[in-house]
Parts: sequence; C-alpha cells; structure tokens
Amino acid sequence: RAARGGMGSVKCAGNYASTMRPLLDAKQKGFDDNLYLELDTYHNPSPTSSSSPLHQAILQELSAANIFLVLKTGEIVTPSLDRGTILPGVTRDSVLVLAKEFKHELKPFVLQSIRADGTEVGDDLEITVSERDVRVEDLLNATEVFITGTAAEVVPIYSIATSESDEDEESFSVTFPQQEELPGGPVTTKLLGMLREVMAEKRQCEATRDWLCDVFASPEDFRKGGVS
Repeated sequence: RAARGGMGSVKCAGNYASTMRPLLDAKQKGFDDNLYLELDTYHNPSPTSSSSPLHQAILQELSAANIFLVLKTGEIVTPSLDRGTILPGVTRDSVLVLAKEFKHELKPFVLQSIRADGTEVGDDLEITVSERDVRVEDLLNATEVFITGTAAEVVPIYSIATSESDEDEESFSVTFPQQEELPGGPVTTKLLGMLREVMAEKRQCEATRDWLCDVFASPEDFRKGGVS
C-alpha cells in the first residue's frame, strides 16, 4: 500500500486512491479486503531465517483499517508506526490505550480466547500490549485477529488467505474460528464494549478524560476536550 519514505503515514487522498483498484480485484476473487505487506521484506527475506519469504513479510494494514492480533503468548499486538507506512488511526490508538489501561480487566478474556483455541495456559500468564513489526507468521500464532477504523469501530477477522488463482505466489491460509460470528471472540468483543462504554460516558480513566467533547462548548473549551 505504501513504501518507506512515502506518504503512507499521512491521511491524504492518495493513500485511499491506491487501494481502490486492488480492492475491486480482491472482491472479484471473493475476498472482503486486502491485507497489505511491507513489500521489500517479502522480496528481500533474511537468508538466515528458516521461514519462507511470505512468512517473514511484515504486515502493514488493510485498505482503510489497522490490524490487531491476540497471540497465544498473551500479547495483544498491532504493527508499529515506526516504519512510516501505515496510518496512525484514531481508533487504533483508542484500542491501544484501553488495552493498556484496563489490561487486568482484559486478562480473563485473553485466557478464555487462548484456551478456546486448544492451548493450555496458566492463570499467571502475563498480558502485554505491544506495537512492533508483525510478520505473516505471527498470524499462525493468533487466536483472534481484528481490525479498527473510525466507522467500523472493532471488527473481527475470520480468515486470511492468498488467492488460489495466484499460482506463482506462495500460498497461505489461516482461520480464526472464534471470529466467525459478530461481534467476535472474547477479546475482540470486550475491547469493542470498552470503546462503546467510553463513547457513552460509562467508562473513564485519566487517559480517556479528554476524548469526548461538548459540541455546545465555546471553541476554546471544545479544543481542550472533555465533558463537564
């Protein structure tokens, strides 16, 4: 979708226009959207890694949404902004803040998600929330995958796969059974609920204090944020 050194991290028309034709192509092949990769990490894989080039490739985002993974290690992770190739989505940031601030409240839902996937894990598992380079192979270790966007909020992803018609490309396919039905698995559902609770003024912490604005306030007070 974007190359390093370009405008991938800026909310401008060019970032969306470049995704329109590939999105049409994807829908014609039966997919809902495209998940973009850092192309140079696919074409220039590490020669010392035992993983395939596709598995080594770094994830970017979808056509108009950021992506999150819930891993069997207890990590909730989303691709880092450091490469400058993805948008710093507002909902992405909101979910990161909520996951970090209410990590202990999320823990039983993370454990439920991991155990439902057939992995034995103890109650002492540490839950972490991270922004880092996420590779295709991380998808194989995920119990839930979801996307975030302003209009979409938090949406579960049931499957990710390459097209069967791309015979010259390495094939890949993974499903996340807990995400088959809306609103998704336990972690996805809980984070969506937390986000909506903030919107409805039913949940608040210091980090979310200025998220809501009084639309009837003066311009000065509106810019400060917060609801009295």
